[in-house]
Formats: sequence, structure tokens, C-alpha cells
Amino acid sequence: MQPVTDIKMIATDLDGTFFNDQRQVNEPKFAALLDYFDQHDMHFVIATGNDQPLVDQIFAPFLGRFDYVMNNGAQVSTRTGQQLREAHFKAPDLPIIQDLIEGQNMHFRHGIIFNGVHDSYMLRDYIEVGDLYDDILWYFPKLKYIDRISDIPADETIVKVIFSAAPDEANQFITMVNSEFAEAYHATTSGYGAIDVIPANVNKATGLDYLLDFYHLEASELMTFGDGFNDLEMLEYAAEPKSMPNGDTYIKDHFPQAIADNNHDGVLDTIIRTLNIKLK
Repeated sequence: MQPVTDIKMIATDLDGTFFNDQRQVNEPKFAALLDYFDQHDMHFVIATGNDQPLVDQIFAPFLGRFDYVMNNGAQVSTRTGQQLREAHFKAPDLPIIQDLIEGQNMHFRHGIIFNGVHDSYMLRDYIEVGDLYDDILWYFPKLKYIDRISDIPADETIVKVIFSAAPDEANQFITMVNSEFAEAYHATTSGYGAIDVIPANVNKATGLDYLLDFYHLEASELMTFGDGFNDLEMLEYAAEPKSMPNGDTYIKDHFPQAIADNNHDGVLDTIIRTLNIKLK
């Protein structure tokens, strides 16, 4: 493999990419890599559909050493806490999105969640609905339950609406939203029927653009890692895209693969080998 020398920013998805199947990373190797980045004026970015509080909890030993693209690009901030982007829905959007979702008669694997900056909210009608209900509580441990959308506090900012359905139903929903409502909304998936509805023109690539501008960098200096369709735009955008061997078939077929899967330090080892890094 010919070493790449002009990469200054590396962004990675979490689930199925940087995380192993136990939602863990190789912390000693990650720490050594961040030391190298610090010494060479490079930037590591967590680019995920998750919230910053969850990411901060998981990566507590590394706070202040990486930048953020959260909620699939809706929120972007620097390692020092400077917020660069917060795309959000207006209050009238929420019942429209709820009607779009519920009008498709899908089989929910978990119910609709309105993901806010301060808290996240689920309608009580969706408590215990779906085989992924318990799993989603790992991502939203402080989920609040409401009777109706109007119960969401007026000072809350909703950046994403999520749900999960059977994969074929989810794909049909994504196609419908992105063809018929593209001027207002964008629907994406991380796979397995998980759906995020976010504001139009919000994705990980447009989120990364804010960080590149902030650090005076170009996409030609960007490497990205992903395994699913919510990573598609940032894989297309980067000069050095890397798909995960364990990822979605389309993603694997269209982008060069990392040297190992998510359970074998695929992201870290690909960075080390591709950039010819000697860790201490």
C-alpha cells in the first residue's frame, strides 16, 4: 500500500465502524494515535448519528482531543466546544413528520423518538413497542415520555426524528421522503431498518464541511470511514474514503475497504498503515 501523506482530518462513524460489536474501541491504540495527531496538527472527528452526551460518556478519557459531527450532521462542534452548526426542525414540522411515518403502516421495531438538544421524547403510545425498544434505551437512557407532540417544551430544539422498521419498509420510506419532500427533509439509514429524518441538506458530509472550513482544510485532506448509508455522503466527499468489510454491500462495493472489520481495529489499523504512522 502506497503511503498517503496529505491527510489532515480523519472522520469515522461509530456503530459497525469504529466500535466493535460490544460498542468498545481499543483505547490504548486510540490514545497513541491521538498523540500522533496532536504532534502533527491533525484532526480526529467522530461522525455519528448519536448525540454528543452519549459520545462524551463513551469517550470520556479522550474529551477535548476530537471534533464532533453529531446526529448525522445536524450538530457540529470543535474539540474545544465551539458550536459550528445546529440544524433543526421548526415546531410545525414535527406533526407533519409524524403523519408521514405513521401514514405508511410500517411494522415498527421501535417507536418514533423526537431527538432534541436538551432531551429526547417518545410518545407514550410507543412504550414497549417493537423488538428494539430495549436496545434504543441504551442510546437514550433519559428518554422522556409524552402524550402528544405539543408536550415537548417550547424551548426544546428538535434536530432529528428517528424510528426503526422492517428494512424493506424503511427503504420505501426513505425513497418516498427523499423524492417527494427533499426541499424540507432528508431521510437516511444506518442499516437494519433504522431511520433518521433530519432537515434538508443535512448529512455527515455537509457537517464535515463546517470543520474543514474552520481548520482551513480541503476535502482533498480528508479520510472517512463508514459502514452504512448514513455514511454515503461523507464517503463520496472525502479524498480517501474507506468502507468497512462488515458493512452494507453497496457501500463495500463502491468504496475501498479498510484492512480489517470493526471487531479487529479496522479503522485504527487502516489509518496507521495508510499514513505510515509509527506509534510510540
